Amino acid sequence: MGHAVMTHAPTQPSEIHAHHLPTTIANQVDELLNQADDYADRHELTASALLHTQVIHLIGIKPPAEGELTRCTCQGCYCDRIFDATKARTYLDGTIEFVQCPYCADEHLRTGDE
Repeated sequence: MGHAVMTHAPTQPSEIHAHHLPTTIANQVDELLNQADDYADRHELTASALLHTQVIHLIGIKPPAEGELTRCTCQGCYCDRIFDATKARTYLDGTIEFVQCPYCADEHLRTGDE
């Protein structure tokens, strides 16, 4: 009985910097994620999930366990990572909520109103 050995399994990144994407793809990702957020705000979760799936396939990111992506909106460095939403850390600055990716939260944790 033979066994197949895969020496170089393709890997997908778990996060992607939006500025590394071609401009047209980055714009499309922004539009899709904005639409997904709008659907989620209206509790239309199936539509939101489908849009997240489109983004996952469009940018080739590893699908998050919960299926939802988010964008880092850190005001400490203006990071633009797209990553698994379950790993996000949020903070308020006034009445505006910002998202930090794990890297930004480790490097320069923000607590708001700074």
